[in-house]
Amino acid sequence: MNFRMLAALVVALAGWAAFPASASAATARTTTTLNVRSGPGPGYARVATLPAGQRVTVFGCEGSWCSIRAAGIRGWASSNYLDRVRAVRPIVVQPQIIIRPPHYRPHRPNKPRPPRPNKPQCKIAPGFSCK
Repeated sequence: MNFRMLAALVVALAGWAAFPASASAATARTTTTLNVRSGPGPGYARVATLPAGQRVTVFGCEGSWCSIRAAGIRGWASSNYLDRVRAVRPIVVQPQIIIRPPHYRPHRPNKPRPPRPNKPQCKIAPGFSCK
């Protein structure tokens, strides 16, 4: 049981170490034909050359040199020739919610109410006729 637990831990650590900076990676494009080098500086060997406009993933920078990956190539490139890509987020328009109160007729105290039809207009007690 301990061997399985140790093996699972080793596999988990190996997976974690394979992607240490993926959460903090940024995207950029090359501004010109760019040499990718094996280390952070012009004295390191050239690994590959990327064309202008190539999209690259930037993992981190040391001085003016950035650790990048593009087209299956991993290495270092001068940050002077990288232009950061801005993520275009869609514009979300929130619907406007209008809540109206229920319809009602307010009482208007200044306006007299019309008389009710078919009822006598006399002021005698109920049950007595006006004649």
